[in-house]
Amino acid sequence: MKRHFALLISMLFFIHSGFSQATEKNAADSGNKKFYFPASLHTDSVALTRAIPQLAREVVAGLTEKEKKEFDKVGALFLIAEDYPKTIETIDSLQGKKNDASESMELKSYARARMSEKQGGKNFEQAFTEDFKAAHAKLSFRKKVNMALLDTTMLKMINTEYTGILEKIKNQKGDSLDLEDARSLVEKFAGESVMKKIFPIMYPLVTTEPYRPVYPAIKSSIWGGVAPVQGINEFPDTKMPYKLLMELTGFATKGMEKEAPKEINGGLSEVARKINLHVAAGIPKKNIDVVVAVHAGAIFAFLKNEEYKRKFKTDNPNIAIIKELQNFGVKFIVCGQAMTFLKTEDENLVPGIKLALTAQTVLSTYQLKGYVYYDIRLD
Repeated sequence: MKRHFALLISMLFFIHSGFSQATEKNAADSGNKKFYFPASLHTDSVALTRAIPQLAREVVAGLTEKEKKEFDKVGALFLIAEDYPKTIETIDSLQGKKNDASESMELKSYARARMSEKQGGKNFEQAFTEDFKAAHAKLSFRKKVNMALLDTTMLKMINTEYTGILEKIKNQKGDSLDLEDARSLVEKFAGESVMKKIFPIMYPLVTTEPYRPVYPAIKSSIWGGVAPVQGINEFPDTKMPYKLLMELTGFATKGMEKEAPKEINGGLSEVARKINLHVAAGIPKKNIDVVVAVHAGAIFAFLKNEEYKRKFKTDNPNIAIIKELQNFGVKFIVCGQAMTFLKTEDENLVPGIKLALTAQTVLSTYQLKGYVYYDIRLD
């Protein structure tokens, strides 16, 4: 899941770029530099929103000339400081260096639309839509497909990061921020404010046929989609049997433990995606035989809803995809050793799950039978 999610994250411009490393470096270089940021702002969202652009301008003022040219590291600062010409200039430079017109394309359209709005021209939505559509039309098919991976899950993640930094600085109970927290706050605020504004405009423009992912077999997880590809000239043998063995061990991706119980298990999504990839490549369902060995924390994804709710205080979001995979013919086999170590009873699992003494013999047996092994890790 995390590997597939990285495709989506690539669209989040400065949010997950080299910004953090730049933050750490500058924090070290600048000693104990502080920025006035009264604690009263923490409980006044309107005042907070008004104060962050000024904070961004103060941080920008301390940048070196070299740093000011590295948009992937300081883009959020320019954007929130409302220096739109500089934002556009650095995006142009970034696109030139990467030879990629799609790089931060949405931010350039955002900056231009803001400038139009400030100069009394077209309103923001109209200006952004026209500029973004024109830029999107010039992209290659593959880059349009990449943009079509845009999904509402991004907004959840961005909001989680923004509320996280707010909580951190609130708990510090002071009237100032060090450089690292100041930059982090601007960065997360940029994601929260900019994406929330442009996402509703962008989404219908980029997620259109024939660019959006397809789900030819398993549809329960957004992460199970297959990106359309043009010009294919290497094809699988659709007449031979495809025996697939997948090892599922993880319940949560590192750093996402808190959110994991409310989301479809990343390993199950990857199982769905591998099946969809085979079907999309033209392999008939009847030729696909899938066995999934389940052990370690992944077992928790297979709990009946009542038991899952008792453990995680929320409904089990995995039940639908498990049933859909079972209907496809997927055989799930849980490890009896892991069940014992995790103190989980057979009757607490969703129906139709097989039980083995150990996942290790499942893995060895099916590989000796000619099944192709896939390690489905959440890393």
